[in-house]
Amino acid sequence: MALNELSLQTPIADISTAQKLMSELIQTLRQVKSLGIRLILRTHSNINNIELVCDYPIASLRNDKIVDLEERRFFRSLTLKAPFCEDVVPEIKNKFDVSEVRHQGTLVEGLHFALISDYLAVSLLSEPKWDTDFLDIQVTELDENIELIDQSEKIVHASRSRHVKQHTEWIKNHIENKLFAGQVDGEVLWERRQEFFPNLIFCEQVEQQLQQLKSGDLILQQIKKRLLDLEKYCKLWKNGAFNPNILPSKTTPESDSRIQKFRQELTIKCPDTKESLFSWHLRMTPGAWRLYFSEELGPGKIIIGYIGTKLL
Repeated sequence: MALNELSLQTPIADISTAQKLMSELIQTLRQVKSLGIRLILRTHSNINNIELVCDYPIASLRNDKIVDLEERRFFRSLTLKAPFCEDVVPEIKNKFDVSEVRHQGTLVEGLHFALISDYLAVSLLSEPKWDTDFLDIQVTELDENIELIDQSEKIVHASRSRHVKQHTEWIKNHIENKLFAGQVDGEVLWERRQEFFPNLIFCEQVEQQLQQLKSGDLILQQIKKRLLDLEKYCKLWKNGAFNPNILPSKTTPESDSRIQKFRQELTIKCPDTKESLFSWHLRMTPGAWRLYFSEELGPGKIIIGYIGTKLL
């Protein structure tokens, strides 16, 4: 997501109103999280220093005991790790540098980033103009002939929970589309694993197993699909024991004979440094590939222990 900084620049009458507006924004962000999305809020600068009311910056609001404790904790966790819009991969930074975005004539970096990265834009509902699920913006950019061109665009936007609900399918499809994009090779898949699979936990050895896969490798798409299947299952798994029959592909535990033969290979160090035996696995083609995982942290969490060719 990308925060529209213009929505933070409108003077607010009093502290009470500021608290209500921030509560609305937090509920909006929570609604996004409820869709299973790992929240990363891009900002144009350190928003903690922005004053919504004279002498009452956002940093004060998140520490104000009048504000709901859970809301304060949620927003604090979000703002403490919020990256700036310019802290991005070179491809996006290059696009950012050769274009400008305005809303009603005013330059705005947050909406600029949302457009380039195809992110959801979010705003504080400080003015009626932000009470919409789409925003009209004006884009100026250099074309291939190094000439300036102007055009109008619409971007997906939310300032209320109901806006997020209207974008539910877009948000879900958006994550999947990014996952299956050609530029997401094994290395990128590892780097963005928390974005794509917030409910999956990956053992250290999986990093090397994924990073050797190139974007043209046929097996990579199968790996993405199996990981996505497990991620979707985790979102539905609220209670009870793990049920392999819900997964769309064949999921079985390893046979006793193979566990005895490959116990050393299937005993894998988890992120908490504890070693666990991984028996549950999914099959992948082309080739005899396997994805081993553990359900011991469930409900709602699965540990990925091994992605590679069948143990022989």
